[in-house]
Amino acid sequence: EEEEEEEEEPKVVKKSKMELLSPEGENAIGSILEEYLCIHDTDEAVECLQELYGKGHPKELVNEEVVRKGLMLALDAGPEESLLIGKMFSSLLERKVLEGVDSAKGFCDVMADLADIAIDVPKAPQLMASIIEHLLEKRLLDKKVIGEGVQQVCDESEAMGKHFEAVKALLAQ
Repeated sequence: EEEEEEEEEPKVVKKSKMELLSPEGENAIGSILEEYLCIHDTDEAVECLQELYGKGHPKELVNEEVVRKGLMLALDAGPEESLLIGKMFSSLLERKVLEGVDSAKGFCDVMADLADIAIDVPKAPQLMASIIEHLLEKRLLDKKVIGEGVQQVCDESEAMGKHFEAVKALLAQ
């Protein structure tokens, strides 16, 4: 009985955390990201995210979802979109619209599924590593949080881990 509770507990925590972000909030984030990929207007993205915060959506959940959903869109779309999303994240982090810890958690959410994503998008590990590397070079992500996600990827797959060598070197600095 205790084992069952231990197995269920993380799922419940994750579900309840996601329930705090309303479907309206999740849909708005998707729209903001898709619009950004079309028009590349960071100022518009900032304004829309600030509107979400103003409507009472928890900033840390919005930030984590922006990164998670943005990465998924970018990795699925390809290298050009990954570069654009990386630039958007950089700008949002520099402007303090996104926070480094929340953003790193969003990256870790996607890295936890990277092996599955790589089946459909073989370049996903390489694209993800390049975005993380760029943000770490600018000191915009929480090293401790992102380091845990990178370590998990490297532990799961030596082949995927090779894409994160430069990231690991930055984390060691």
